[in-house]
Amino acid sequence: MLKFTKPFFIVVAMFLWQVSVGQDQPKIDSLFQVLRTSKQDSNKVLLLYNLSREFFNSDIDRAEKYSNRALFLSERLGYKKGIAMSYNNLGIINYYKAIYNVALTYHDRSLEIMSEIGNRKGMAGSFNNKGAVYTQQGEFALAIEQYLNSIRILEEVNDQEGVGKSYNNIGLVYYLQGNYDQAEDYYSKALEILKPLKNHSVISDIMNNLGIISFEKGEYEESLEYHFKSLDGRAGTNNQRGMATSYTNIGDVYAAKEVVDKAMEYQKKALEIQEELGDKKGMLSSIQGLARVQSLSGNSDQALKYMEDVISISSEIGAKKELRDAYNEISEIYIRKGDYKKALSFKNRYAQMKDTLFSEQTQEIATNLETKFENEKKTKEIEILQRENEIQELQLGRNRILITSFTISLVLALVSVVLYARTNRDRKKAFSLLQKQNESIKKQKEEKEVLLMEIHHRVKNNLQVINSLIRLQCAYTDDQVALDLFDECQNRIISMALIHEKMYESHDLSNVNIQEYIAELSQNLLRSYRLHKNVELDIDVSVKTLTLDTLIPLGLLLNELISNSLKHAFLDDKEDGVITVKLDRDSSSGKFVLEIGDNGIGLPNDFTFNSALTLGIELVVTLSSQLDGTIERIEKPGSHFRIEFIGLEKERQDVKSAMQINS
Repeated sequence: MLKFTKPFFIVVAMFLWQVSVGQDQPKIDSLFQVLRTSKQDSNKVLLLYNLSREFFNSDIDRAEKYSNRALFLSERLGYKKGIAMSYNNLGIINYYKAIYNVALTYHDRSLEIMSEIGNRKGMAGSFNNKGAVYTQQGEFALAIEQYLNSIRILEEVNDQEGVGKSYNNIGLVYYLQGNYDQAEDYYSKALEILKPLKNHSVISDIMNNLGIISFEKGEYEESLEYHFKSLDGRAGTNNQRGMATSYTNIGDVYAAKEVVDKAMEYQKKALEIQEELGDKKGMLSSIQGLARVQSLSGNSDQALKYMEDVISISSEIGAKKELRDAYNEISEIYIRKGDYKKALSFKNRYAQMKDTLFSEQTQEIATNLETKFENEKKTKEIEILQRENEIQELQLGRNRILITSFTISLVLALVSVVLYARTNRDRKKAFSLLQKQNESIKKQKEEKEVLLMEIHHRVKNNLQVINSLIRLQCAYTDDQVALDLFDECQNRIISMALIHEKMYESHDLSNVNIQEYIAELSQNLLRSYRLHKNVELDIDVSVKTLTLDTLIPLGLLLNELISNSLKHAFLDDKEDGVITVKLDRDSSSGKFVLEIGDNGIGLPNDFTFNSALTLGIELVVTLSSQLDGTIERIEKPGSHFRIEFIGLEKERQDVKSAMQINS
């Protein structure tokens, strides 16, 4: 079966854009240049967001990196639109990485914030993107529900382009259900709207989908014509992901025509692009196509090897429909080999999987109907209660005059006694209530402190579990580069875990003893690198405590700089080495001053933070910025750096002052 494109659109501020854009290297260079001098404000959020967008089709890991940076800065600034945009982008990235549950979580968060700030187009985009995830998971009823929610909003705001894209997506759902006529109707509606708007990217997707419909009808030449038109459009926008889809589908058509050489050529082109992009969904289609071509050529053993890869990837990403179809295709291959026992085994698996999917869809529909019935029932009950209340109000109104007259007479007779008694009673109640509230507050405070300590303990344990998993993974590779990267990851995780361990051990959960933390962190790093020479640690810390908000980025910063010294500073024949760490606070400016360095071989003369494009240096610059600080190199023998930063201590003091005023 051919692979179907699942296009969707993304909301950015007040307009829509598709992820199928090509990488523009001059634009990326320009964004980096502006980013280096930008302030920590909403404009920097948009710069990071646009960088993520540019890397989407060429390097999805870097796209995720800059989306996370945009999210971190948005949350720090309280910039809700930036938070929603970042969540939306991360949802799309996880969709293409086939991590569907995570993708849904991000889109739900984006929808919640878009609704809160009243961004209607943003809400429509989140609904549409949720529909794309449900479609991939085979949850077709939920997918159509999300698409219709999106269309209702888009029609209200008169966004015809968005409506056209949603029609295209609904057509996809009907195709996957085998309703080709209904699918073709929705594609035609989408084309009617989008052609005058000249949205070539989405038009290319629809041409692709019409090519699939023609394939299902056995009209192979017409199918090829549609797919080559789609390929030309995608190549024109350098849409690598879309080109891979077209290559897969063209290969499938040639396989159906039994043109083996052409079929293999186009499937391999598709697989090469999809592996570069890390597109596991796309890899499934291309590998299935290669298996079909091998089977067509009579090479059943090679076809079965390809199908084993299909089963492995489908199980990994939870693609139930693809797993079901894979069982069926393997059964057909064994039939052609004459191994009917294995063919029957896989046919049974196919039937079980098919029944499971059908049961899940039926249960989902039943649940939706039940929910709808309960909501309607509650609405009727509310209406009945409202009418009963209206009747009671009328009855009370008739006797109101008599009741009022009697009450006034009684109140006038007893007013002095009642006022006196009430005053004393209210004082006693207020005093008793105040005592209860104080006791309740004290109890809640103690419970929260215990809970916070438990949270820090569990976070530490979870980080240690992650560290152990990485250590286990190291046993399965001999690649030294990979092992070095694993070591760096472990050191960063340990630095964070150590912070939470110190918080758990501390009696004051708002502060951590920084002297103990730096000493223990440094000793851990020395043990980790196991240098064959004596390295002395000279730690001078006059700052007694820091809050968790400041200590996490500071700990990671120390980890990077000390690790850098241990890896690179002592490569010569010098017998002993010294690493110095000094942390003080400037009494005049109130800023923290961190000086860290070594007496090793030193840095190159032309070293600058802009020229040293390593991950470690980039982390150091980023973490300094997070601490609201600056970093500079000190001209001394060896390698020495000075970081002046405000940290988050000022913000914490502002919070404490506000709490004291309120109390």
